[in-house]
Amino acid sequence: MPTSFKTDIAPIFAPFYAQMIWRFDLRVYEQVKANALLIDQFISSDPDNRMPPANYGPPLSGQDIATFKTWIAEGCPP
Repeated sequence: MPTSFKTDIAPIFAPFYAQMIWRFDLRVYEQVKANALLIDQFISSDPDNRMPPANYGPPLSGQDIATFKTWIAEGCPP
């Protein structure tokens, strides 16, 4: 079954909604799809410049990052 924004990607970002400081809304499919490569850079970057920031809690898990990369590779399905 393909990865989907609604069932696989939105839940990854849900814990950060209340403290969201991104330039776009991580709850909105169109905005996440349009910025998927940028998001991927931030969630996969070095620990000192990662998203979410350290004061927001632990980084995304390796599995969450892999799921996001799979979603991109599959064409960012809704």
